[in-house]
Amino acid sequence: MYEVSFTDDDQEDFRIQELLGEGSFAQVYKCVETKSQTVFALKEFDTRHKDFDENAVEQETAVWSDVIHENIVRLYASFTTGAYMYFVLEYVEGGSLFNQMLQRHKYSEKDAANIVKQVLEALIYLHKMRIVHRDIKPDNILFKYVPDAGIKSKQRLVVKLCDFGFAFQLPRGTDVICCPARGAPMFLAPETILDNPIGRPVDIWSCGVLLHLLVVGYPPFWDDKNEKMLLAAARGQFSLTSPSWSKVSNCCKDLIKSMLIVQSSQRITPSEAVRHPWFLKTSILESPRPRRKNSSALSSSNRLTEKLKYTITEMHSSLKVQRLGLDHLKGKFFPLYHSAMNLTEASYSTTL
Repeated sequence: MYEVSFTDDDQEDFRIQELLGEGSFAQVYKCVETKSQTVFALKEFDTRHKDFDENAVEQETAVWSDVIHENIVRLYASFTTGAYMYFVLEYVEGGSLFNQMLQRHKYSEKDAANIVKQVLEALIYLHKMRIVHRDIKPDNILFKYVPDAGIKSKQRLVVKLCDFGFAFQLPRGTDVICCPARGAPMFLAPETILDNPIGRPVDIWSCGVLLHLLVVGYPPFWDDKNEKMLLAAARGQFSLTSPSWSKVSNCCKDLIKSMLIVQSSQRITPSEAVRHPWFLKTSILESPRPRRKNSSALSSSNRLTEKLKYTITEMHSSLKVQRLGLDHLKGKFFPLYHSAMNLTEASYSTTL
């Protein structure tokens, strides 16, 4: 395990190489620690920005700093220099699932299983620590390729979950907490939409949306208007019977349905999900080889790809929502709505 050491001037310990990404008040750089020549990702927060929330970032640090797992990006250290706060993070060179999805229409069941199972392994670990990630989505899933111990010259994909800006740790003695809705609308669980107390099951719901998106190329709940999309999600209204599903196994469909159960107490857990027969089945499948497409098929594929790019781009434009203000929706599906517990409301988000 690598330990980061600092001088009195922490920032000078790092040589910036390139900008990896940026948000409204934060940038992420690829950098090298000058002493060891180890490559890291350095996340820089501008504390002067109007949207910067120091308490939220400190909360993220507190939750993330104790997390050590192969399928989770490591937060090595944090420090402040002048008007800037920094996270020293594990550098993951393979890019994000989000960016890869812009190049692929959909994934084989074998490839989807490889990704989703590793996300579930990360959640098993987090949930044992009473940590709810609350922001499972393609942007927060990174890829790292490491040598495969079993086969020379072959690399193994390691999936890394990142970004704990919305994460929280459940207090001892309770499995749910009341807090404002945060996250990408497309991935929000019914209990989040309904402003009910939330807990670990919100993460498995997001995994169900993710798996659906991977195997058919579009999400289970989608509409140009967020209100309609959220209503459908809150009611659990989705279909696995369209032509897109004709080549998807019933085993995969069963897992998706078990993840997208409206009642959170009945939803499958990550520990149960990794033991689902679908993962055993896909582990012995070969990924399909690319086939030459005729012009009409290629045109159809291009249209689907463009639709997916639009869907993902729209999703990206509304990745992080502040308070949803959905009280007016509750009357539309009163049977699904349960009054929130009388707990103190707390915000855990870091909006980029």
